[in-house]
Amino acid sequence: LAASGGSSLAAPEKFVDAQLATGQVELSGAGGHRAIDLPKLTAGKIASASPFISLSSHGIQGSSTPANVETALQLLHIKFTAPGDDPDAFALIKRQLEAAVVNRLSSPAAVFGDKLGEVLTMGHYTSRPLTVERINALDRAAMVSFYRERFASAADFRFFMVGAFKVDEALPMITRYVASLPSAKTPASRFKDVGITFPPAVVRVRVEKGKEPKSQAVISYFADPPIEEHEQTRVEAVTEVLEIALRDILREELGETYSVSVGLSQLTPQRGGGHIDISFSASPDNVDKMIARVQQEVARLQTTAPTEDLTTRAKETARRAYETSVKQNGFWLGRLQSAKLLERDPLLILSRLQRIDAVTPAALHETFKKYF
Repeated sequence: LAASGGSSLAAPEKFVDAQLATGQVELSGAGGHRAIDLPKLTAGKIASASPFISLSSHGIQGSSTPANVETALQLLHIKFTAPGDDPDAFALIKRQLEAAVVNRLSSPAAVFGDKLGEVLTMGHYTSRPLTVERINALDRAAMVSFYRERFASAADFRFFMVGAFKVDEALPMITRYVASLPSAKTPASRFKDVGITFPPAVVRVRVEKGKEPKSQAVISYFADPPIEEHEQTRVEAVTEVLEIALRDILREELGETYSVSVGLSQLTPQRGGGHIDISFSASPDNVDKMIARVQQEVARLQTTAPTEDLTTRAKETARRAYETSVKQNGFWLGRLQSAKLLERDPLLILSRLQRIDAVTPAALHETFKKYF
């Protein structure tokens, strides 16, 4: 069950309250039951339903065995219509968050990630890490209020169900527990553009933390391609081509890196902050040499089209990933939800292999020049 909106609808000064609202509700229970008692009511059954609030959407997601679908839908119904608000839960979530913040401060990877988020969004309020001060400023009433506002009307939501079930058996349960949700009849919720932007000039930041002789480097390029299937496929293909090429160079030629990955990061439907990240780890003494070698390879692929062999390897990787994914419930749930929330034709999911086949070295060359 998902709707457009999410924490983007919160005022900047209440963003953290909105982000953490589901945590307060989950620890408070629902339907007049304490959180600690809900598992007792579903003992012996494999079913769950948990609310979520992301930047641009919100909803309730769950799972169950085929025999326990009704239990999962019952949980969805009470968490939509009767969320709890336990003051003890609020105290607990603050203690948990404070402990997590203290642990993060001692983690080099976490400190690096926080700094990376700050740089790539130019310090946008949505990327600021939690601090003890921000936790102490949490407003329980604001958290619960934001949750109830988001789940006030089912007219804003789309319901998705995938897996091993019979439609004629599922429909009566969906009618009872989903179609009966309170509704204002007219959808009103829509995400807000929060104005995340990528840095307009080159920024280089060094983060020093920890004692192990290990470094992590990330090179990011602005890339915010339109939500159009062929363009997205080409961008995915250039990231795969670059990752294969860099893996061959950094790991096999130079033997200095532990891992390398390349990928597109987009907070769709938000626009303006998309980027392609090249990430790799290496020894501190060699990290600058690795960065230079990565940039050299990017420059080469901007001036010379990738080989037919490299293109074929990237396409084969994409095909295998798709063929594996279509056997998973999570793939279909995510893709159907994205298609509806982004107002795309869900049938395009089925033509993924044709779009992969259409990728050519010449098309990838143009894509490299466009996004790097």
